[in-house]
Amino acid sequence: MRVLLISSLIIGGLSVAKAQGDTVKVKVDENSPELFYNKGLDLFKAKNYGEAINEFTKAIGMKADFEKAFYNRGLSYSEMNKATDALNDFNKSIELNPNADYSYFSRGESMYAQTQKEKAYADFSKAVEINANHADAWYKKGLIDFENKEYAKAIEDYNKALIAKPDFAYAFNDRASAKLESGNTDAAIEDYKSAVKANPDMAFAHNNLGSAYRKTKNYDAAIASYTKAIALKKDYYIAYNNRGSAKLEKLDFDGAIADFSKAIELKGDYAFAYNNRSSANYKKKNYQLAVNDANKAIMINENYGEAYLNLGIAKEMLKDFKGACEDFKKAASLGIDRAKQYFDVCE
Repeated sequence: MRVLLISSLIIGGLSVAKAQGDTVKVKVDENSPELFYNKGLDLFKAKNYGEAINEFTKAIGMKADFEKAFYNRGLSYSEMNKATDALNDFNKSIELNPNADYSYFSRGESMYAQTQKEKAYADFSKAVEINANHADAWYKKGLIDFENKEYAKAIEDYNKALIAKPDFAYAFNDRASAKLESGNTDAAIEDYKSAVKANPDMAFAHNNLGSAYRKTKNYDAAIASYTKAIALKKDYYIAYNNRGSAKLEKLDFDGAIADFSKAIELKGDYAFAYNNRSSANYKKKNYQLAVNDANKAIMINENYGEAYLNLGIAKEMLKDFKGACEDFKKAASLGIDRAKQYFDVCE
């Protein structure tokens, strides 16, 4: 019997930790710029960013070199997605205080949000040059290194973040992901464990731990971790899909179908889950259902090579050899080299 491909998301995505910068109140005199500054801080913390900007602007009008007012007004602009205004204020903060590591960090976050990763990386690097204990800046450096597939550098950045902040759950999670990408699955598992120990409510870390267990074929542990992720986040369709994949590999076909179906219920355009349910139906010899699900996956993503391969295999079992041949060729054209092994059906 032909073997269908199972698709899943091993990693639930890197985490993103957003740090608050220097927002400490200052001593005030009545009608002083500091009074307006502190009002601005209170409004910022209440998420009333527009009014916060007004108060910081009043403070700056009375004190043109009020560096922290520029910085916190920049934070307020960032929260309102006014990137240009935020950058102008962070630049002014740095001009007034070249050692403001928090301003470099926040400017880096703004650059990163605008996909200017090189400039963001330079700012995060400057922040840790000024303050070697800036855990969030080390973390963000690691995030960019990871995205650039420089996993060894990312691990070193996360190491520094964890030295500065030993209970940094995000850094544990993402260091684990870097180790997993580097092929060190056992070390990744330990870091994911540390992440969920530091923050037991971090659903995606439980999901990632499950996927790491799954790579070692420890399906019971994987299923338990995915189940914990789902308990924390009821609509976590990725975890349902991944738990279904673990059950499928454990040969629990009915349990797998139930999880893939739940993932589809939660996200109707989730091609991975349709393709995986196709695999599970195939294993149960429900070949027409397997065809139906593979077709649905292709309707969502017309370039889904694995779904074409699965569709061809299911059609072959239904003795639709011409259709199977067309699907195998389509899969191969989309980069699924394994499909070429099935070209014998075309003869």
